[in-house]
Amino acid sequence: MFKNPPPDTHPARSAQEIRAARRNGQPPTLSLATRHEALVLRLAALHKDVSALATRRGRQDLSETVRVLAEGLIAECAPFRASRDRLPVAAPDLGGLCVQLGQVLAQLEHYERCHTFWSVGENCWCWRLAGGTAPVRRLKPQPTTAPVGPRGQDLRDKLGKMIVARRNQAYELGFAAGRAARIGPPVPPDCVEPDAIAENNPRLLSLD
Repeated sequence: MFKNPPPDTHPARSAQEIRAARRNGQPPTLSLATRHEALVLRLAALHKDVSALATRRGRQDLSETVRVLAEGLIAECAPFRASRDRLPVAAPDLGGLCVQLGQVLAQLEHYERCHTFWSVGENCWCWRLAGGTAPVRRLKPQPTTAPVGPRGQDLRDKLGKMIVARRNQAYELGFAAGRAARIGPPVPPDCVEPDAIAENNPRLLSLD
């Protein structure tokens, strides 16, 4: 697919582009372009899985599930292919299906190349639609996160200090509560402790 924009491109249509558009047929609608992008992703995922299996078991026959899925996807790609066979037949084994899916992906890429252009204003590839233009969403670069300014950095520092202070406060409160539980409640001021050498001390009486 497209990696880097070609130099000196412009969305304005030249005479050569007009002649090429006549050869390529009518431009797609927005719904058709959206359908094309969804099919590219689904077909590429299936092609990747089948390729991984084909490297180990290329001569193995297709399972019924893989065959039905592959034939359904190939049939959905009919509007974007030169050969519009509505009832495609999948290859009998994994190796053949891998080649077949690669050919269909190449036809989808050719269709996209015929109906897209590099937009300087959008900074991405765009569809040339029947009623305007639209970015090719899977090729549109994701917006980068703006760097944090000095004010934002100061707020982050303050927030970090606040979190650390609250954590330390919670630790001190928990430590104080645990120590108080081990020591027990304080002795009332009007409570007189028994004299250890008094004659009426229960411990001394028990020794008699």
